[in-house]
Amino acid sequence: MKIIWSQRAKNELKDTCNFWINKNKSNAYSDKLLNETLRKIDLIIENPKIGFESKKSRLRRVLILENFSLTYKHSKNHIQIVSFFDNRRNPNSL
Repeated sequence: MKIIWSQRAKNELKDTCNFWINKNKSNAYSDKLLNETLRKIDLIIENPKIGFESKKSRLRRVLILENFSLTYKHSKNHIQIVSFFDNRRNPNSL
């Protein structure tokens, strides 16, 4: 199955990882976050309906390391990663 990242999701993940690298002066947490994100994507590939579905938008969401959400939509041939969100942020900033 093909994975398609929106530009927004790519930027959000990159910005989040860079934030933690600068904050911790280490790549360790960012590497952990990236590895867990990739693991969740593998789970989504195996079972695209694994995420909680929003009835309003028909998007699905999985939790990553308790504080982050990966939002996606799926079709027969691909999974589109729509956003990567730090759950501690104001949801109105989406």
